[in-house]
Amino acid sequence: MQYATPGPDPRRPAPGLVRAFLGLAGGYWRGPGCATPWGLALGLLTLNALEVALLLRLNRWNRDLFDALERHAELAVLAGCGAVLALLAAGFGLASYLNMLARRRLALGWRGWLTARLTLAWLAGEGTPEAGHANADGRIAEDARIATEEAVELACSLSQGLMRLACFVGVLWALSAHPAYDLAGFQVALPGYLLWFAMLYAGFGICIASLLSRPLVYSTEQRQTSEAEYRVALVTARDATGGAPAKRLAGLFGDIARAFGRQTRAAARLQLFGVGNLRLGTGLPFLLATPAYLAGVVTLGWVIQAAQAFQEVAGALNWPVDNMPRIATWRASAQRVLALHRAGFAAVASVPALAPGFAPILAPLASVPASAYMPASAAE
Repeated sequence: MQYATPGPDPRRPAPGLVRAFLGLAGGYWRGPGCATPWGLALGLLTLNALEVALLLRLNRWNRDLFDALERHAELAVLAGCGAVLALLAAGFGLASYLNMLARRRLALGWRGWLTARLTLAWLAGEGTPEAGHANADGRIAEDARIATEEAVELACSLSQGLMRLACFVGVLWALSAHPAYDLAGFQVALPGYLLWFAMLYAGFGICIASLLSRPLVYSTEQRQTSEAEYRVALVTARDATGGAPAKRLAGLFGDIARAFGRQTRAAARLQLFGVGNLRLGTGLPFLLATPAYLAGVVTLGWVIQAAQAFQEVAGALNWPVDNMPRIATWRASAQRVLALHRAGFAAVASVPALAPGFAPILAPLASVPASAYMPASAAE
């Protein structure tokens, strides 16, 4: 009976993990039919830019609304604000809908390409000493899926976060350029002070979350390894005799339970900090912006606009904190996929040499373009 062997120790640095993964799975973006994934990626960037543009307009809408409330504007002004809000809501909904369709279609196509490559190599090496090593079937089915899907999700959210950061940094800087005001006997006139506070707040959060996330990465790898071992034991248990399989299954499930507990505790500690950090970021910008309002140098609408812009900048800078569990999941799966490849599986290009009997069947599959793994119904 063969059991899963753990991948690289995630407690140790994995130099060049992204580069190594792209070296293995990046052929989807370079081979025949690569225009389809690149077109989807460009579409995603366009949709992300549209959502950021809508966020900027919503930021301005908040200022217009609260300035109107402060001066007790007529109902016609509020009705106009309501019409703009309805258009913004429709725009956000449509952009989010199209974004999800494009992300899932791209992820499915990439998964299909990587799965086909690993499957062809696995079949070609069947019967060799390396063929059954490291639970190839389970890794191809599950880890290839997680590694590609999470990579698409992370790349999409990162690109949008960078766009938000680039746009709202300018907004915060401009909003900080108001006349000096008196605070406890001191004249406050620090250019870009809202931006500096946002960067300090986000930097503190990133440092703490980075420390808390290290056990989560390791425990996620441990759990995935235990789950893989349990799946293999279940498959082979039916053919075994005696009580050994039952004892083995019980022991393996105990390993899962312990790994699950470690992952839960690590995730809970990270969530404890993350939730508190999120709520702090909700109220902190109002506290920073209120003194200028009380001094009479800005309007109520300015306070609301500044608070939202602060939250957008801090949220963009906190991208590593917010996505730490997802990064841990992707990293563990990517390491396992790379370990599968390093275990001795043949490259698709050498399939005929390793398994001549399979060559007539596998060679046509090896030449299928990337677009073949992008079915028209992928978004359904």
